[in-house]
Amino acid sequence: MLRSVLLFATAAVMITPTAVLADNKSDCQKGLEMIKAELKKKHPAPVIATLRKALSGAETEVVEEDWPECMDYVKTARAALKQ
Repeated sequence: MLRSVLLFATAAVMITPTAVLADNKSDCQKGLEMIKAELKKKHPAPVIATLRKALSGAETEVVEEDWPECMDYVKTARAALKQ
């Protein structure tokens, strides 16, 4: 009985971070598409500059597969659009 409980607990701990990383990956990819779409629209020069930097950084993080860092760049882009 104890073994099955420990096995279940171990499996739950291992699966949870994987699911979070998968969410970050898909959110990052959606964020990249959003940034690219916004760059095609008219925005003030400072916003365009911030979007370009965010896109560059996010693309770098995609290559490195660092999804939380990519999400930081997406959040920066969204904040720039709210100004």
